[in-house]
Amino acid sequence: MKHVILVFAAALIACSTSFAQENSSEFAEYGVGVGISPFGPSLNLTHNLSEKTSLFVGLGAFSGDNPVSPEVSGVTFDATGETNWIGFFLNHRPFEGADWFRINTGIGIGGIEGTLTDQADANHTYNVRYQNNPVGYLGVGVGAKPVKGIQVGFDIGALHTGGPTITGTGDLASDIGDTMGFGRVLPNFQLSVSYGF
Repeated sequence: MKHVILVFAAALIACSTSFAQENSSEFAEYGVGVGISPFGPSLNLTHNLSEKTSLFVGLGAFSGDNPVSPEVSGVTFDATGETNWIGFFLNHRPFEGADWFRINTGIGIGGIEGTLTDQADANHTYNVRYQNNPVGYLGVGVGAKPVKGIQVGFDIGALHTGGPTITGTGDLASDIGDTMGFGRVLPNFQLSVSYGF
């Protein structure tokens, strides 16, 4: 999975560079776009406060099967999930001549819920629920420049939560809470395409 993310990020940087060459370098005060992340597709609105600082507002949701079957303490689970959220993110471009690099921080409000079902025993299940609001976000991003035209962006970071409430029919709840994707810190990455105007 790590290799897929690295290859994806490298391809995105190349795409972002090619878009940057075709786009105008004229400052765009606003932007609108779509994104995709593990927490679902989203609609994103941008207000570029300056060439260095932008405010992003995202609204997203997801309901369906998880494409990855997590393994916890030797047990493989089928997973389904449901999310609904709104996020407010401040992006800052700290380096002169590198407006393609951003530091991204913000908060998210909403809910994340997942169900894990043992592939070998349908009666062995767990419900993982995040309901503490708001949650914090910190990450970095490339692309999504504050200029007019089509922009591509890629962000990677982590949601910092108070942790999930885990209930289930077995004794693996504490083990589940210690695994990536079900703990206090949730990894996140997002690919976005937007139009600046």
